[in-house]
Amino acid sequence: MKLICSIALALAILIQPTSSRADGVIAGPGSMSCGKIAENYRKSPTDVELWITFWAQGFMSGENYTQFAIDGQYRDLEAMTMEAQQKSLASYCDEHPMAEFVKAVLDLYGKLPLKKYTPPASTSH
Repeated sequence: MKLICSIALALAILIQPTSSRADGVIAGPGSMSCGKIAENYRKSPTDVELWITFWAQGFMSGENYTQFAIDGQYRDLEAMTMEAQQKSLASYCDEHPMAEFVKAVLDLYGKLPLKKYTPPASTSH
C-alpha cells in the first residue's frame, strides 16, 4: 500500500502540463523540463527516481517495439545497468536543464547498442 501511495504522489507531482511542446505528443515526465524534474527530485528523490525510470523504460520499450516491427532491429535495453541508465539521464539533465526529459531518454536510447533480431535456428528431425 505504501508503494501505491508513493507512486500516486509521484504522479501528482510529475504530471503537470508544460507549454513548450505540442499538445498530446508526449505526456507524463517526458514532457517536463529536466530542471522541473530536478526540483521535484529534491522534494521526493525515491519517488521521482522510480517514476522517471519507469517512464524512460516504457518509452524506450515503445521505441524498440516500433523499430523492431519496421526492420527487425532493436536497442539492447539490458546493455547498461539500471544505475548506468539513471546516471546517463541525470548527466544529460544536469547539462540541459531546460530540455524536456524525453530528450534525455532519447540520448540514452541512442547510446544503447543496435541489434538485429536473429531467430533461433530450427532443428529438423
